[in-house]
Amino acid sequence: MSSPVLTGEDPVMTFSLSPVRGLLLLVWLVAPSSALAQEPSRLMRPGQLEVHAEGGLSFIPPSFEAGASTEVGVVGLGPGTLSVGAQLGLRQCLLACSLSGVLALERISTRDVHVLGRLGYHFSWPGKSRGKVDLHGVLLGGVMEARLLRDAPEFRYEGRGRGLAFGLGVGGNYFLSPRFFVGCEARLRFASGLYDLALTRGTYAFTQEDRQWVRLGLGTVFSAGVRLF
Repeated sequence: MSSPVLTGEDPVMTFSLSPVRGLLLLVWLVAPSSALAQEPSRLMRPGQLEVHAEGGLSFIPPSFEAGASTEVGVVGLGPGTLSVGAQLGLRQCLLACSLSGVLALERISTRDVHVLGRLGYHFSWPGKSRGKVDLHGVLLGGVMEARLLRDAPEFRYEGRGRGLAFGLGVGGNYFLSPRFFVGCEARLRFASGLYDLALTRGTYAFTQEDRQWVRLGLGTVFSAGVRLF
C-alpha cells in the first residue's frame, strides 16, 4: 500500500491567494486605461504652429471683418507659452455707412486692410476644460490701409491712406480633436493716418478733416483652425 504524496501546497493558502492575484491583475489592466483617459493639456507649446481662418463683426463701427492669422509658440514663460505671429484682415463698413449716406443723400463706403504682428501669451484654465481649451491674450501692432468712397449728387471722390495700427485682444480655442479647433477673440484696435484724396467728378474743396482718418475698432471674430505640429 503506497504512502500519500505530499505536495507542500496548502489548499487553504492556494484558495486565499487566487482572489488577490485576480485583484492585482485587474489593477494592472485598469491603471493604464485611467491614465489614457486623462486628456493632455491643449496649451500651445514652444515650436507648435497654428493657422486660423477668421470672420466676425465689429461693433464700433458696425462692420464685417474677415481674414487669416498664424501663430507659433516660442518659449515657455511661467505656467504658459509666449508666442509670435501675424494676421491679415479686411474690414468693410456696413450699416453705419449706409445710414449716414442715406441721411446726407450720398453714398459713403469705407474699407480697411490691415497687416498686424501678434505677440501673445497662452495659458490653460485649471479644471476639466484643461484638455480642451487654450486661452490667450495678445498685443497687436502693424500697418492699416484705409479706403474711402464718397459719392454725392454734386461730386465724387476717393481716398486711400496708410497709418500705424495698434491693439490688444483676449480669446481662446476649443479643440474638437488633437489638431482641429474653433475659437473666439475679442479685439480692440486703433489706427490713424491721412488720406490721399482724388476728385473723380464735380467740384469739392477738401478740408483737413476730410483728409484725416481715424479707426477705433471694437469687435469679436470667430475662427476655425488647425495646429500643424
